[in-house]
Amino acid sequence: MKIVLLAAIISLTTIIIAHAGWFSSDNYWEYILDNMQNIQSDTIAKEVVSSCKDKFAFHDRIFVEKKRPWFGPKTASDCVLKYGKQVQTEIGARYIQSACYKLYPNN
Repeated sequence: MKIVLLAAIISLTTIIIAHAGWFSSDNYWEYILDNMQNIQSDTIAKEVVSSCKDKFAFHDRIFVEKKRPWFGPKTASDCVLKYGKQVQTEIGARYIQSACYKLYPNN
């Protein structure tokens, strides 16, 4: 009985963690942030945006709940500074800025 209970708890925990986006991007804007870092050219930035659009529906780009994280950036400005430092393309920087302002509070 203990083994069955332990297996149920482990599988439930795994499902919850995977569903919460801990191991992958949970929405379009998180995917942009995860994949746009260190972009060196506009061509690559456009390919990242294209793959994001293929992976997430239009609805997922519009209706996104603001983050209230315990760790990491707390505001949109903090997010832009964190994720945009290594980007060397205007398109990449603009998408990172858009993602940050979509995901994080403005103040």
